Amino acid sequence: AVNTVVTNVVGTGLALQPAPKADVLGLTPEAAAEWAAAAHAEWLLWAESPDCDITRAQDFYGLQSLAFRSALENGDAFALLPNVADGRPGPYRLAVQLVEADRVSNPNRAIDTATLVAGVESSDQGAPVAYHFSRYHPGNLRVFAQQSWTRYTAFGASGRRRVLHLMDRQRIGQSRGVPYLAPVIEPLKQLDR
Repeated sequence: AVNTVVTNVVGTGLALQPAPKADVLGLTPEAAAEWAAAAHAEWLLWAESPDCDITRAQDFYGLQSLAFRSALENGDAFALLPNVADGRPGPYRLAVQLVEADRVSNPNRAIDTATLVAGVESSDQGAPVAYHFSRYHPGNLRVFAQQSWTRYTAFGASGRRRVLHLMDRQRIGQSRGVPYLAPVIEPLKQLDR
């Protein structure tokens, strides 16, 4: 079921189709077309390279599929948008770092509070302020005692998003997602019984 949904929804993935509004930007149609062609070429240079992935394992289209699959299976998925300076080829420092949803939790396994729920820190108005990521997956018993958390602010000083939280929000005030197959687990268990 998950494979079918991923294939039907993601397909070949999101693709850039630049279409600047020449009249709003004060450009001639020729200048707008030239800008669009240059922007598309720059996009392809980044998106079709595995250097857009912090692990250098997939291109942008593969990352989209993996992120969507993870959000379906876990209820949500997280993508960090760090600028890397590790000698990658090409002119871009932006890389996407997907993070397993199980790694987002309250530091030191603390109970939820009014502004910190399941690793998502929010303002009094409910807007995300920061996310807390454990260093290791909680199921990794070999490093259980060495577990630590890192707090990533949702937005940088410039206002640019630093963390993308992929989830299907179904209720007001919901801070985490619900797995795609969660509604059918109980009926399946009843059938098993």
